[in-house]
Amino acid sequence: MEVNPRVHPPEAPGEGLVASQEAGAAGGSSSSRGASASLPRRSVHELTPGGGISVLVIDDEPDMREMLAFSLPSNEFEVVTADGGRAAVEVLGTRRFDVAITDLKMPGMNGVETVSALRELDPDMEVIVATGYASLETALACMKHGAYDYIRKPYDIDELRHLILRAVEKRRLRSLVPLYEVSCALLSLRTRGEVLTHLGELTLDLVPHQAFRLLLPEPGTSTLGICSSPDGLEIPGASLRELARRAIQGQEPVCVVNSSRDWPFSPVDRLGSALAYSLQVGDAPAGSLILLRGVGQPVFSVSELQRGSLFAAQLALALETARLNGELEARVKDLEATREELVKAEKLASVGKLAAGITHELSNPLAFTKTSLQSLSAYSRDVKSLWSTAREVAGELVKREDPRLAELAWKLLNAAGEDTAVSLQDAQDAADDAMDGVRRVETLLTELRALSGGGPRSPTERVEVVQLLGRWMREGLLSRPIQLEAPVPVFARVGRDDLEVSLGRILTYLCEATPPKPGALPVPVMIRAGYDEGRPVMLLEDPLLALSEARRAEIFDPHIQADARRGHTMRLNFGLAMAWRLLSRMGADLTVFPGASGGSVFRLALPAAE
Repeated sequence: MEVNPRVHPPEAPGEGLVASQEAGAAGGSSSSRGASASLPRRSVHELTPGGGISVLVIDDEPDMREMLAFSLPSNEFEVVTADGGRAAVEVLGTRRFDVAITDLKMPGMNGVETVSALRELDPDMEVIVATGYASLETALACMKHGAYDYIRKPYDIDELRHLILRAVEKRRLRSLVPLYEVSCALLSLRTRGEVLTHLGELTLDLVPHQAFRLLLPEPGTSTLGICSSPDGLEIPGASLRELARRAIQGQEPVCVVNSSRDWPFSPVDRLGSALAYSLQVGDAPAGSLILLRGVGQPVFSVSELQRGSLFAAQLALALETARLNGELEARVKDLEATREELVKAEKLASVGKLAAGITHELSNPLAFTKTSLQSLSAYSRDVKSLWSTAREVAGELVKREDPRLAELAWKLLNAAGEDTAVSLQDAQDAADDAMDGVRRVETLLTELRALSGGGPRSPTERVEVVQLLGRWMREGLLSRPIQLEAPVPVFARVGRDDLEVSLGRILTYLCEATPPKPGALPVPVMIRAGYDEGRPVMLLEDPLLALSEARRAEIFDPHIQADARRGHTMRLNFGLAMAWRLLSRMGADLTVFPGASGGSVFRLALPAAE
């Protein structure tokens, strides 16, 4: 067995000859389909940019091998020879070739067996069968086993060259189909997570490998972070970053084998070769895709390097698109949140204008009604006192045993009877109920006045916000307990009274929205206080309060609800609307979002204390 590599470094692009469109040389040596009808229009360097065509010549005759090795132009072809089918199989176990040329009749493995073995090892490689015998049937049998074409000996070098170019053109076109499919699949992925999930299978479809690593710049830095990979192979991060650096700095693929002096994975003895690509779009920070093969696997071929280069360009574009999609989605969410805030502010402004008008129209009549009810209530108490005195006087007159006084006592008792007492009590109760209604209307007008922006503002000061919760926790004003987490004191510059009122309204809403079930232990409302990027923040979480997206969008609107203190009585609730208004005018932000517990979280961001 003999293997003889003859490597010619390819010359600069453009120095190769363009394939002729004319017929091949005249004579008896010709392809079965004719060379003249299907010659490629591309040059060698167009077909294999950046490198020559690699050819494996298999022949048991040394002179024939040497003749082909030196006859094929050295600026276009890299030729390796083997003295038989078994030797060719061994060579193909260590590297890949674009085209193989095998003799048809050889000792050991014949041409048919050699074609089958080569195609099984590398389905992408095209095989051309050469024969010096008029055995057309055998040549066609080779083609049935996967050979691309056949050529007769003695060789016509020009014809052979054109046949090789056609074979490479076919291989290139065939490789574009999976590349197109993979590119479509890759560019259909919208998020970085989707790209990382499918990256392994998509890469494997184009360039077979044992493992891969994706290195991407950390946000805001040029440091390359190594994305997790499911293969479980432990590879030093410093070695991966060094190989990625070479590819990024050179702006071209870097292929290394474990026998080369610049092999960066010295501690890893299971790797045989590595191929690194730069991933960069425009001025964005560059990343790198590294493909790895194990010891005993063929090194990466030129065609695989080229397919990988196209895939890497598509991958860089897909990652950049995913990043832009992420930024776009974040901006859309910000715009939606801003729109919701504007809608909320517009709603409250409309309610405020209506509230100002209602307050103005009702204030004077309400004051008059309140005064009248107070007078009626006082008159009822006076009449009731007079009734009680009349009955006492009548009792004293009866004791005198004077008929005239007895008649007078009977008249007094008849006028101040039990029916009179019931009527007086009814009048008193009606006056009290009316006064309670007036007070509720006064409270509503006060809230409307504040909602319209006409209420007083408490002066801003440096406040330790957690202490404001003490009153609610100590005095038992809520139907559910509070669980507080505040590792450090939290200070904010706010209006103390307005903040205390707002916190009370939020806590009251949480307790009324999800009241404890009879006989069950009440679930606490959890409050976490701290700082977020220097800003005081309070998170009030109710694990029982599950809100739909539509309900969260209108949570701060005034709404009608049952009065928990008066049975099935319905009342207008301005609680959260008032809290949002008071907090907004002191520079605080109040939002609500789903909690990890399945409930809802009210996030209150306050102005920082200077």
